[in-house]
Amino acid sequence: MMLLIFAAFFAVLGIVCILIPFHIGMTGICLLLLAAVLAALWLLKRKNAPKVWGRILIALTALSMTVIFGAMAAIIVQGRDDVMPEKAPQFVVVLGAQIHGDQPSLTLKKRLDRAYEYLTEHPEASAFVSGGQGPDEQQTEASVMSAYLTARGIDPSRIVEETEASDTRENLLFSAELAKERGIDTGSVLIITSDFHMPRAKYIAGKLGMTPYGLTSDTWPWILKVNYQLREVFAFVKAWWKAR
Repeated sequence: MMLLIFAAFFAVLGIVCILIPFHIGMTGICLLLLAAVLAALWLLKRKNAPKVWGRILIALTALSMTVIFGAMAAIIVQGRDDVMPEKAPQFVVVLGAQIHGDQPSLTLKKRLDRAYEYLTEHPEASAFVSGGQGPDEQQTEASVMSAYLTARGIDPSRIVEETEASDTRENLLFSAELAKERGIDTGSVLIITSDFHMPRAKYIAGKLGMTPYGLTSDTWPWILKVNYQLREVFAFVKAWWKAR
């Protein structure tokens, strides 16, 4: 009976995570899967099924959780700032994220604050802000990013907007095309993005023939960081599959 109670608890919690507008849907999906496993174990026990089936289900669940948590740990380790080379990359890209009207989301604001710090410390540097317009957005992410940095005092001439990208690969690819048009070397790239996003962004940049370096922004609150890390595990697998 306890198995069924826990299954119901995780199912309700998963549905709540999916329905509330806090972008933790991936956590909700995983909770629903866990609820399904517990319900299946309860059903096997109720039907007096051979114990081996329950053991197989538990083993597969434990293996899956080990792989996922291991991948999340790798994302944490890899989502740190890189040591910059003696000659900093000329090509600097700030990756977009969700906007609210004409304002950046908290995640995007933290990326932009990190970009502002870098541009302030390196007055000779320019940055490509990359992000198109999503279906629920009133303008491009790049335009909001540019306006935010300009409002903080960065000269508009140091900011290049890339407004067509709809995913991380396009962010980097389209920004590189704009950089080449301006005579900027794209052999190496400094990527500014969130800690959870950095490993995949660097992987994609490498597949595009660039040597990537990263400056990361922190993610808050912690529940969002955990959810995004979980989502990135599956997004990384998708990126790997597409790059084969």
